[in-house]
This record gives sequence, C-alpha cells and structure tokens, in this order.
Amino acid sequence: MRVFRAAPSGGPAAVRVNRVTGYTAFGWVLVFLAWHVVWAVTGLNSPDPSDHHGAARVVATAFEVIVFVMVAVGVVLPLALVQSWGRKVPWWMLATGAWIGCVLLSARGISGVADTVVRAVGVLPDGLTGLTTEEVYGSPHPTAWARFAASATDVMFAVGGVVFGVAAVAFRRVQRTS
Repeated sequence: MRVFRAAPSGGPAAVRVNRVTGYTAFGWVLVFLAWHVVWAVTGLNSPDPSDHHGAARVVATAFEVIVFVMVAVGVVLPLALVQSWGRKVPWWMLATGAWIGCVLLSARGISGVADTVVRAVGVLPDGLTGLTTEEVYGSPHPTAWARFAASATDVMFAVGGVVFGVAAVAFRRVQRTS
C-alpha cells in the first residue's frame, strides 16, 4: 500500500476550511509569541537554566533547547498545512505534528488551569504540582498581574491545543491515502 499526497478530496469547502484553520493556528502562534514579549517587558519570572546547578542545569538547558525547537516547528507547521511549499513534506508528518501540538498544548493548558483552580478554591494549597505559591510565582505574595498573567498563559495554551486540533482535523479532510 502506497501513501501519497493526492488532490484535495474534500472539495473547495474543505480546502477553504483547511486554510482558515491553518492560518488561525498561525495567528495563535503569533499572539502567543507576542504574549511572551509582554511577559519579558513586564519583568515576570521565567525559568532560567542559570538558576540551577549540576545535573539540574543540564536538564534545564536541554528542556530550553527542546522548547526552542518546538516553537520553531510550531511557527512553520500551520503554514505548511496550507501553503504549496508544505506539499513537499509528507502529509502524515504534518498531520502528526499538528496532533502532537494539540496534545502538548492542551495538556499544558488544562493542567495549568486545573492547578490554578485547586489552589484558588483551597482543595490543594500547593496545587496539583505540590509547588508552593513562592515556587510557582517567584514570590510568596505575587501581584495581581503575575496571577492574571499565569492564568492567561494557561488559558492560551489550552486554546492553542484546540486550534491545533481543529487544524489537524481540517488538514486530514483534504488528504487521502491509497
């Protein structure tokens, strides 16, 4: 059985939906990157490998590199789903990438929202992670902005998961195997 990229099987409507969802995913990426600029400009803490020593520093650095690669792929992938140059990549790689993005973003977003909710209602004072407020926010008494920014980031991750999932479904509808 040979797998190939064929002409869109879903017709013009499916192609249009694929384009809208792919460009929406790309738009989400741009908003998400801009949000990180806001974090940096407002001085909110972000993990830094230099805060660690020994093996923990190596792990933190490796994590930072992996996140950088994921961001690079996340910027290019939505465009590859809809633009002609994306046809040079096997469709299954693009679809798999979109689904991986959906799962990772959703998992991060939903777990972050859940952690915030259980902290806020007092079910688990140290949240799902077991981290204290100081460990999470970098201060035992975080500002309202820090709390809002953290919650907004969690929601943005969850929305990104949905957007990439919808883009993966739309992309698959314009593909076929033989």
